[in-house]
Amino acid sequence: MKTYIFYSPDGLLLIALLALVVLDLGFGIGKATINGTRRTSEGLRKTFTKFCQYGGSIVIAMVLLNIIYNSKVKIGEQFSWIFGDTMIYIMIYIEILSIFENMEEMGNNDFIKYFVRPVRRLLTFQIKNLTKEENR
Repeated sequence: MKTYIFYSPDGLLLIALLALVVLDLGFGIGKATINGTRRTSEGLRKTFTKFCQYGGSIVIAMVLLNIIYNSKVKIGEQFSWIFGDTMIYIMIYIEILSIFENMEEMGNNDFIKYFVRPVRRLLTFQIKNLTKEENR
């Protein structure tokens, strides 16, 4: 049987992305609960929209990368996986950053002050502001 799909994303990356989306949803609900914000369907819609955008991007990338791979251009065959996996790594980075932002807004205890806030600042390249206090 002839194989037509030459590129498919790494399964572990997809599982990690799904787990992080679910964690982000959980931390968003936790943030709303702790801050006393009324939980509405808007937050769930945002998660569903994000999930659809990520899924659509992955499917479009798979189609494009398989077209490039099938074009028999050597550079396409050699490097098509880099684009697809890099795109998923960027999505994972966005989700991790969102989780840290939700954790930071949940309160102001020592864990958040000395771990979560500096790590979020490192992730967002705010190196000069690692230990500065923010007025919230």
